[in-house]
Amino acid sequence: MAAVRRRGRAWRKRPADSDLERRIRQELRDLDVQPPLSVEALCKALGERRGRPIELRAYPLPKPGPSGLWLETPAADLIIYQQETTKLHQEHIILHEIGHILADHRGDDRVDEWHAVVAGLAPSAIRRALGRCSYGDAQEQEAELVATIILGWAWALDGVTPSVSVDPSVRRLHDTFGAPVGWR
Repeated sequence: MAAVRRRGRAWRKRPADSDLERRIRQELRDLDVQPPLSVEALCKALGERRGRPIELRAYPLPKPGPSGLWLETPAADLIIYQQETTKLHQEHIILHEIGHILADHRGDDRVDEWHAVVAGLAPSAIRRALGRCSYGDAQEQEAELVATIILGWAWALDGVTPSVSVDPSVRRLHDTFGAPVGWR
C-alpha cells in the first residue's frame, strides 16, 4: 500500500479505494465520456444507460443544510445542487450525487422533507432520496471519493489528452494506433 503525505500525516490508500477507482474508470470507459470532462455529458450518458434522464437543477438550498440532493423518481433522476456557490463546487456536488447513483446507494427516510425542494413533486413520486449534509457514514464517504476520483482523472487527462475528433474514422485511427484518449 502506498502512503500519501497529507497535512503532515501519512494516509494509507485502502485496497477498497483502489478497487473503487478501477471500477469508476471502467464506468467512464463504458459510458464513452471523453476528456475534457463535461458533467452534463456524463449525466446524459449515464441517464441513457439507466433508461431515464438525469436532470440537473441549481437551487438556493438553505444553509446550513445539504449542498446537493439526488431524488430518484420513476421518470427521472433529479440532482439538485447549491446555486449559491462556485461552478467548480457545483460540479463537485453533482459528481458526488453521481457517486450515489453509480454505487446504487440506499435512500434515507426523509423523503417527505425533500419533495418541497422541487415544486410540484409529490412525496409519493420520490423512490429514493439522498442529501449531502455530512460525511459521517460510509455511503457519503464513498460518494465523495467517487467525485474526487472523477475530478482527479479529469484534471490529469484534460492536461495531456488531445481533443477527440467527432469523425468516427479518425477516432478508429486513434484507437488503433494508441492515441492517449479517454479514461485509461
